Amino acid sequence: MNDSTAGTPSTALTTSSARDDATVDRVARFQSLQSGQYWRAAVAVIEQGIEQGTVLLIQSIRWVDDKPHTVILRPHPSKIGREVKLAIPQDDGSSRTKWFRYDEHRFLLDDFLNRFEYEPDHQPIRNSEVRAVQNRVNALQAELIETQSNPALLASVVDAGLRAQAEQAAPQDASAADAESTSTPRPSLPAAPAAADSGIVSLTTGTVANAIGSGITAERIAAMKAAASREHQIATIKANWIQSKTKAIADTITELTPYYEEQAAAALAQTEDVRTYVAKLLQGIESLDLYVGKGVTVDTIREGTPAAPDVPLTFVQKKLVMDEELAVWTDIDEWFDFQHEDKFFEALRAHDGLIDQIFPTERCVLVMATTRRFIDYGDARTNVARNEENAKVFLLVRNGMNIHRVLSPVESHLGANRLFPTQSDQDAVFRGLDGSQIKFEDVAFTDKLAKHELFALHYKRFLLLACGLDHRLKLFGHFYEGAPSLDFVSLAFQEQHCRFLHDDDASTQLPGGERQSLTDWIEEKNAYLRSGSRVLCNWREVMNPDTAPGACKSNGSTSGRGFDARYTPQDRLTVAIAYRDGKSICVDVEVSGYSYSSHGDRTFNCKVNLSKFRPGAWDYVDLPFLCLDAVDPMDLRWYIHHRGSRSNHLAYIRFFKQALKHVERERDEDRDTRNQLMQALVDGNVADPADHDAIIDQTVLAWRAANRGKPLPRFDGDHAPAAWTALLDQMYMLAGEGKRRVAEIESFVLALGYRPLRLVLSGAAKCIVYAAPRADECDDRLERHAWVHRITVERGKTKYVEKSRRWVALPKHAASETTLHEWNEASEWATRTSVFASFEHKAELFAATESFGAELAQFTQPLTELAHEDLFERWKRLRAAMLDGASSVQNPVLAIPFGIVYNERARAVRFLCIGTALPHAFLHRLAPNDAAQQSVHSAFVRPYARKERAAQEMQKALQVDAPWALFDVSISAVKPDHEPFVDYAHELDGQGNSPLLADWFDNWRTRVEKSGSVWVAPGAITADGRLALDPLLGIALPADYEPVRMLEITLTSPSDQHPPPYGRWIDICRGEETVRDRWHMGDSPEMKQLLASTPKARYNGYSRRTHKAHSPRDAREFIARHVAAEYGARFRAVPATQIAEAPQPPEGIERFFVLDDPAAN
Repeated sequence: MNDSTAGTPSTALTTSSARDDATVDRVARFQSLQSGQYWRAAVAVIEQGIEQGTVLLIQSIRWVDDKPHTVILRPHPSKIGREVKLAIPQDDGSSRTKWFRYDEHRFLLDDFLNRFEYEPDHQPIRNSEVRAVQNRVNALQAELIETQSNPALLASVVDAGLRAQAEQAAPQDASAADAESTSTPRPSLPAAPAAADSGIVSLTTGTVANAIGSGITAERIAAMKAAASREHQIATIKANWIQSKTKAIADTITELTPYYEEQAAAALAQTEDVRTYVAKLLQGIESLDLYVGKGVTVDTIREGTPAAPDVPLTFVQKKLVMDEELAVWTDIDEWFDFQHEDKFFEALRAHDGLIDQIFPTERCVLVMATTRRFIDYGDARTNVARNEENAKVFLLVRNGMNIHRVLSPVESHLGANRLFPTQSDQDAVFRGLDGSQIKFEDVAFTDKLAKHELFALHYKRFLLLACGLDHRLKLFGHFYEGAPSLDFVSLAFQEQHCRFLHDDDASTQLPGGERQSLTDWIEEKNAYLRSGSRVLCNWREVMNPDTAPGACKSNGSTSGRGFDARYTPQDRLTVAIAYRDGKSICVDVEVSGYSYSSHGDRTFNCKVNLSKFRPGAWDYVDLPFLCLDAVDPMDLRWYIHHRGSRSNHLAYIRFFKQALKHVERERDEDRDTRNQLMQALVDGNVADPADHDAIIDQTVLAWRAANRGKPLPRFDGDHAPAAWTALLDQMYMLAGEGKRRVAEIESFVLALGYRPLRLVLSGAAKCIVYAAPRADECDDRLERHAWVHRITVERGKTKYVEKSRRWVALPKHAASETTLHEWNEASEWATRTSVFASFEHKAELFAATESFGAELAQFTQPLTELAHEDLFERWKRLRAAMLDGASSVQNPVLAIPFGIVYNERARAVRFLCIGTALPHAFLHRLAPNDAAQQSVHSAFVRPYARKERAAQEMQKALQVDAPWALFDVSISAVKPDHEPFVDYAHELDGQGNSPLLADWFDNWRTRVEKSGSVWVAPGAITADGRLALDPLLGIALPADYEPVRMLEITLTSPSDQHPPPYGRWIDICRGEETVRDRWHMGDSPEMKQLLASTPKARYNGYSRRTHKAHSPRDAREFIARHVAAEYGARFRAVPATQIAEAPQPPEGIERFFVLDDPAAN
């Protein structure tokens, strides 16, 4: 039976008893289920940490369809807020542990009824539990008071504390016994004073006068210290005990708080039904406020003719964005925000097309925000306030040509994502954090249901708002018969008079044609970029210190764009014709600005390297450039008007509108010739008329690309232009003839021994076939071969003939070529790239390295007068170029290429060279006569301001026995007018103490091949991979080869900057320098060892230089020469062994002090 006044039947108690007549009596008890009741756990609920018999409060009951669904219990007051680890038994006998926090217990109704039973006597139970806690508090308080008042109990507490401290110290004393046996005994706990000295305590705690009056000795002072220490321990033990008991009392009292909080929660739970009912009433009142227009603002934007009565009211689902819609009609920048909304409203008044773009029907409602972009206003608080205003949503209402804006006061409306929900929006409400679906049987279902009700209320209020706008203001015009009524919100009314446009719900839309994303489309069109391409350049965006270093200079600033545009073009966007400069594609633009060097305005053509433009390297907003070779105006219009692409409108719309104007202007210029081409197709009955426009477009595209953007040739009266035949041939091939020739040309290429890759039609209507090379033609040095044959073929009277051929990289896209057929292998070849500019360039560079032997040989013997004069002139020409405008003297480097280095990360190649940084010494040493030597010496010294110093530099260079070194050199640095000299060469890493170039090369190659590869010319390397240049140059290991390092150390005196006595020396150290010594320098173990014998008081710092020698003998000879040359004739190097009072070096180190010897003069 059900009690309609009490709620849903929840539990039943059934008992049975056996009677003599074997009959059974059934007694049933029914109990209503309400919030605020207490129920007892009939069984243990292990997964939620509930013990059997625990009495818990029903905190809330969640309802679904007017039936209880989920019961929420409040945890027991003794556990609430705690977090524990539970061990949950599994079916297989094992257990699983999980952390559980006592915040609430949730049960589905049936589960709850099976595990719990009503507890009517909850109050005595809770009172008993509270009394138990109170009794514990009282017991603790009584213990504290009694102990403090009873000296015997307090003494026992002190004794227990002293014993605990003694036991704690005992293990430490035992472990340290051995260590302390020979030292001062470890102090132990202070002993209690003997009875004979009981007066010591009173003296200790008394006054100083009393202590002096009683007679003071050293023994009594020690006894007083011990007594004071003991009294301190006793006081500390008492204080700690009292503090622990006080804390225990406070903690126990705190346990009472949850019991009293539960009483308040029970009272609140009993009013849950009333509170829920009142909340619904308040929601209804707020909804009625919308209907009557309270807080609703309606602005009239435009007035005009209303829509026809038979036009239904359309609700548009998708939220539109003001700046993205306006961008189609006018140029707006990155600062457009809610403060500029008047510009949008003015455009609505001026452009009927904008109205048609925004509103799909003549009577409709949609939601809109100002912008979806985050705008940085330069201040955090301003950013929050203004960006929040930018994101606020409002309604736009159209009735014919009447446009209104409606602002709702409801907060959820101000942040709405759409006017009505999508299916995925509704599904997402019932989805868990892990993506799983929350079902009716889940305890979280009621939470999701409540969230869904709020979700539905948000959209219902939109409908009520619309209903009020219709009833109060007739904002939508006349579109239904009869008087206004609340039928407006009914399903029947909406089915008859309204339409819901699901334009933001993918689940309701039919699949459309695949269209490239905006980014992919731009990338594809720019892939056509090559020499001769037409490029629309946004100069402000494309010019930066990387692309236009002649006009833009980095200013090192982290704010703004990071560079200064010192010279700028007159127009922001113009079309330029691209050209090739090395491996780069560049354009030129005239720029002007103030020149700081000439102190006046300057105008010049600036080169802009498009290949060096890197997204993200410098700040920019708009699209920097677009290759127009393959751009169709229909594509530009589509992306301008495509709402999905316009979310990034700042990056492209302004640019695309300019591109569209240029392309359409080109079409207008070509209109006469296009009409002639169309007539030719019609007259010749060539191809399907439906294909004529596409054939003409492709013909014009290819012709323009092949002719560097020139307009189509025009007729002069009835006279056809010279290129007319080529244009007709192009159309004829595109109309189908080209396809018919595929099989014939394939057979022709196969007969040549090649595999065809792609058949194309050039802008001049020539058939060109790309063919893969044979294996014996491939140049795979350093990298995989990347070029194919480009063969121009022509049909003769009986067969095809080859008209021309050249090596090229197979392009992915080429606007000047129309693909007639492509074979499968073409896609693989189109991805191959090369670090070399061309096949011929690669062959030329490798050939330049193969003549190293002859180049090198001339520097190993005296030169003839003619050879010396030629080399000397080259050296002088390069040096003169280097000195032009230089502030210091720079000298050329001799660098003879014998290999090529490829850096994979930088995608760059450099020459591997043998040479010297002292070519002037070679020219002097190998001169054929004294006059030639004098010429070299004079030419070297002449540019220097300090002639004597320059002469010394020459002299030092001539003393170097083997100046040969290994370099890598930029390809561009090696020039025919100057070789074998270059203006700069980078010396290779890895040079050790060994004089052999082969050892140097091995050390370097081990490092460089981790990130690249090395190719060495034949003859420069042996069969086992060792460099073979040492024998050619007469370089060999000396007989006494034992590499050493010389550390030249100079100390700094604390009193002045001059070295202290014996403060400058050179140490000869054997062995290689360790990595730690190399990186730690002054803190290295080696330096500490070398400085150890010098008193620290003598110096406050030092400097050091490192020299190398092949043997200790060479080192001693070097030191003698070096000291004389570096410090002057008065100085000499004296072995430390000859100066007894000088700081001596560590064992194994040979030291020479640099001493000033006045007698040497």
